[in-house]
Amino acid sequence: MIITIPVYLSDRKVDTKVEIQIRTVAMDFWASLEHKINYKFEGAVPAHITQELVDCAKMVSDLDDKMLLLNDEIMELSKQ
Repeated sequence: MIITIPVYLSDRKVDTKVEIQIRTVAMDFWASLEHKINYKFEGAVPAHITQELVDCAKMVSDLDDKMLLLNDEIMELSKQ
């Protein structure tokens, strides 16, 4: 999310845009890991690490889908 906040300087106020990131623990770990990978391998990430990340992304996506279905079912049952 991007918001504007006032930054007070010695002679004026400057409205400055800042980015706020709200992450789950998994999202934060993923971002930190991605940063380390890009820094360490400078764009030449070993294929097995890339594949592991793809596999993890698939698992996360599957979990999101399952949780959404479960939520939908609970919401539907609560209407009855």
